[in-house]
Amino acid sequence: MTGPVGAIVLTGGRGSRLGGTDEARIDKARITVAGRQMVETVVGAAAAVADPVITVGPGGDTREDPPFSGPVAGIAAGLAALPGSADLVVVVACDLPDLDAATLRAVVATLRGPAGAGRGSVLAVDAAGRDQYLLAAWDRRALAARLDALERSGGLGGRPVRALYDDEVVARVTVGDAARDVDTWSDLASRGPVALAHVAAVLRSELTPLPPTARAPLDAVGAVLAEPLLAADPMPRAPVSAMDGYALAGTGPWRLTGPARRAGDGPQGDLPPGTAVAIGTGALVPGGADRVLRHELVQVNCDDPVPATVAALPEADGISDLRPVGEDWPAGHELTRAGTTLDAALASAALSAGVAEVTVRGPVRAVIVTTGDEVVPADTPSPLPPGRIRDTVGPLLGAVLARAGFSRSAAGADSDDLDAHCPDTAEAVHALVSGAPDAVVRARHGDVLVLVGATGRGVADHLRPALTRAGARVVLDGVRVRPGGSQIVAVLPDGRVLLGLPGNPLAAVCAAATTGRALVDALTGRERARVLTRVDGLAALAAPGRARVLPARPDGTGGWALADRVRTAHLADLAGAPALAVVPDAAEADRADQVEVIDWI
Repeated sequence: MTGPVGAIVLTGGRGSRLGGTDEARIDKARITVAGRQMVETVVGAAAAVADPVITVGPGGDTREDPPFSGPVAGIAAGLAALPGSADLVVVVACDLPDLDAATLRAVVATLRGPAGAGRGSVLAVDAAGRDQYLLAAWDRRALAARLDALERSGGLGGRPVRALYDDEVVARVTVGDAARDVDTWSDLASRGPVALAHVAAVLRSELTPLPPTARAPLDAVGAVLAEPLLAADPMPRAPVSAMDGYALAGTGPWRLTGPARRAGDGPQGDLPPGTAVAIGTGALVPGGADRVLRHELVQVNCDDPVPATVAALPEADGISDLRPVGEDWPAGHELTRAGTTLDAALASAALSAGVAEVTVRGPVRAVIVTTGDEVVPADTPSPLPPGRIRDTVGPLLGAVLARAGFSRSAAGADSDDLDAHCPDTAEAVHALVSGAPDAVVRARHGDVLVLVGATGRGVADHLRPALTRAGARVVLDGVRVRPGGSQIVAVLPDGRVLLGLPGNPLAAVCAAATTGRALVDALTGRERARVLTRVDGLAALAAPGRARVLPARPDGTGGWALADRVRTAHLADLAGAPALAVVPDAAEADRADQVEVIDWI
């Protein structure tokens, strides 16, 4: 088989294994691995061996019919778009970030060589011996015949791609790691540093949320609702007056009668038609009253010997200050949905609604430990011993974590654990992450152990070996961002989560503000709306292959001014900058004009 080669690249459906849905599709093809979108890697490899290369999927050269009807329908659409001159067809998925031209040449050569003689297709086999049905080469006629048979036997939509090979004589070629695909966020994280934009999804996928607990509303401020907040009582629970004024029964003018009704008074009898009674704000409206008017909308006649009367002024027409039962909400009304942070206002509303307990996750309790034998306490007087530096980030990191959503009580400056320090020895780091009795911090009450430093790969960095030795599960090892890329998230043997931050002060703050927020989201189910702002000249601020986190200052016009250059050894560049701006990598910045703005303090 020596004819021209064409290629079909399937660029994905909804991304359901990554959490995509009909309403919120995840564009798998655009996920970056090693700083490059997977579809760019795959199309580049395919273009080295085939011409043309047809992409099938949202935003591609063609689409399966109907959309999202599966890979077999996508292959059919791609085949229809290939010119008739292509005798051999490479079929490949977009989620193979290690694919290269040499691998595809090997697949094509196998079909053209003796092993492919009389075979309709060649399948690639990965390093684990698994067939990769979406890394293959086909004789065009065999592929068309197989698609036609499936169409006649029930249609192409929804078919698993392996159905193409059920009755086919297939040759195989082992290609090793080049066939490793990315189906899940765990697959993505296992390949090294992930894009900052994917950190939240990786953590949500790989971490188990904190168990829900029932707590009184005022005791749950700062936690995240695990269930919708439903009103137990209507608001108001009975008809009440919204203003100081008069309750009126029937048509006027009304004869003023009885003692005034005040907030807190119980029922005091009904009003007969044609009568009125003075009433205070929040007081129960007596039975028989069908209207309340505030003082400024009535005229009261108190002349003797005529009984006092109340008359409505012309401007009172159509107005009533009577609040009926359930005017604000009825019993059972959803005040807010699960995933909302219970702030002070919501706690107050829960009390107004008669809610005795709320079901929440969190607050997430953090314990901070610093590393670095060169680090001395912040208040160490000068001159410092040679080679020593003051701890200029540990004392304020609690406030940064609190802003990210961690518990203030555990992350505040009065915490006994805040100033804990771990020596730069393999034994001390192992004791810390394993929860050994002689660990420098016995912090089993904390949900997250925040470790500052030791995340690099230098001679004094013992964290990774300690995690392996302790049997911890590393969830995230590195993020494609600067500053703050050297960070680690792991699940420790006792169930705590480790958040390893870089040792440089600015890098530590940036990682705590970004990954720290994502970690709280993952552990609590918190839903946050991103704050975006437009930035002119965004492409000039972007870096290739990685995001940047830059200090942001109000520009006086309602926008933000971003610093273009920062130093990581101190926090001087954050002075006057209450927010951090997340600038996407250069490829994304070319298609965007907005950045996310995060309050860090």
